[in-house]
Amino acid sequence: MAYFQRLFFLALLAGVVGGVIASTLNIAINVPSIMEAEAFEHAAEHQTAADQARHKHEQVSVFGRNLITLAAMVLAFVGYAFLVSVVAEVSGGLRTWGSGLFWGMGGFLAFNLVPAIGLPPELPGMPAADLGQRQLWWLCCACCTAGALLLAATVRKTAAYFASLVLLAAPFLYGAPTADGVATLVPEELQRHFVLGTLAAGLVAWVAMGVTLGVLRSGDRCRAVLG
Repeated sequence: MAYFQRLFFLALLAGVVGGVIASTLNIAINVPSIMEAEAFEHAAEHQTAADQARHKHEQVSVFGRNLITLAAMVLAFVGYAFLVSVVAEVSGGLRTWGSGLFWGMGGFLAFNLVPAIGLPPELPGMPAADLGQRQLWWLCCACCTAGALLLAATVRKTAAYFASLVLLAAPFLYGAPTADGVATLVPEELQRHFVLGTLAAGLVAWVAMGVTLGVLRSGDRCRAVLG
């Protein structure tokens, strides 16, 4: 029981580090893009006096939005850190900061970069397919990518590499849900900036979380051996 308590506590610390970094970068880099896109979205609608009052209220509640972003990011990265800890322990453990970096990069690929190829992060006012379909495709893509990376990293045989490629390709062969033919006033350059900013924030946060987890776990092992 004590082993799992330590594992959860270290994952909690690393997740908080990753979540705080992710939320800080998203607030600094991506929130301005979101607010600009919302301005385009409101411009595309016929605004009544009530609409305008609501929009002003939304502008005032920036602090509340940032607080929600912080809480959501911290919760998400605590979950990610615990998942990485469990899978890494089963696969041999986190022994150094380098192994933490390895697992952090794997998490970024599985949960950020590869799914973004099919479903890039979207700004308000952008055309989008049904939410349920997008969530299901994202989950399948993340699971397939994680399985492919884990299979390639642990088995290291030709058949395993081939199976990994099949897993990676499967969600894209099926096809990500799209909403083609829907017009938007959001500039393409703004959307591109948002996608790059989101991926950059995700990369830094995943690396920080992974390295922190590796350092904490390796230090925990040293204390266990010495004490």
